[in-house]
Amino acid sequence: MSSDWSFLYSSFGDFILAAGIFMMLPLGKLEILEKNMKFLAIPISVLIVTISLLFIFDKNSVVDRRILLSSIKLLFYLFSTTIIYNFIKNGNLETKFLNVSNFFAVFTIVIGVIISISIYMDNFEIPNLLWTFTRQDYKSYYFAGNDEIVRMRSIFSEPAHLGYYLNTILFANVFSKRKKNYLIIFILSLGIFLTFSYSMIFILLITWIVHFVVNILKGQIKWSNRYFFILVPIIFIIYIFWDFFYITIVQRTINISRGADGSAYNRVVESWIYIGEESLLYGNGIGHTPPITNIFAYVLSDFGLVGFIPYLGFTLYLLSNHITLFVFFVMMNVAKGGYLNPMYWFFLLVILLFGINDHNKHG
Repeated sequence: MSSDWSFLYSSFGDFILAAGIFMMLPLGKLEILEKNMKFLAIPISVLIVTISLLFIFDKNSVVDRRILLSSIKLLFYLFSTTIIYNFIKNGNLETKFLNVSNFFAVFTIVIGVIISISIYMDNFEIPNLLWTFTRQDYKSYYFAGNDEIVRMRSIFSEPAHLGYYLNTILFANVFSKRKKNYLIIFILSLGIFLTFSYSMIFILLITWIVHFVVNILKGQIKWSNRYFFILVPIIFIIYIFWDFFYITIVQRTINISRGADGSAYNRVVESWIYIGEESLLYGNGIGHTPPITNIFAYVLSDFGLVGFIPYLGFTLYLLSNHITLFVFFVMMNVAKGGYLNPMYWFFLLVILLFGINDHNKHG
């Protein structure tokens, strides 16, 4: 949510993150370990090298405000994420972090349901009040302008952004070595379905399918009646809202297969159009790519091969950890753009806390 609310050209998430780091200062918890610096050196070096090469080979380049502010923002996210990661890991606070994240995720879904019901009842007082600092146009909550289908976006600017957030929390719950809370998993899954976001529902389904197939092949998962508490309600809800799901999911799948869906084409193809041959090595400069929905394309466009190769290396490292983690990471990177916002770094924090460190402890 905080990534989608803006004030003074900054997101609420930036202010919240800065306040959190500031409050940790008197506690002496601002830890940057030596092993952290080995990893931080890579993105910092990429930033320095790409900016240097840009000004060496591109004679028209100047130190503009965008490069300066974007560089400061990237460094802020790098160090704050590292500090929070160390604080959680060193204090063994993963379970508490997950519980707090679950609470806010469920609370966000409840607000989303209230807003959606209000819209169905043509009462826009609550939505407009909660959307004061973000979008209020009907295109952000009606499916293709159809006022009979309201896509839940809660306090986010778009349904897909809510789905991105919920998928991140769901991943933490599924991949965590801690005891699974199937009620929370069901509520999060339901919240993703109610966004009617094709990309986010697709990520949810593919991640679950890969997760179960891999663990069944490893013999690490067996059927349990507890799964009925998730599957039966979801099947029932899909049955009740089948007309909505047919229009938003099935029909859209048909359109994508026919090449008639522009959104999917934009993510897979058009996101790469800002990559220039003359700047393929060092990119166009940090923050210089227009809004696109593909992190991989963002990295290649802004940082060229100098930045793209290390990021691709990190992605392949996730594959060496667990195939489900790799699939989830790749799909989330393709589904939503923007690496200079708090939500992306929250996503990375969850990957580091519950993906890389826990993958050998569970299915």
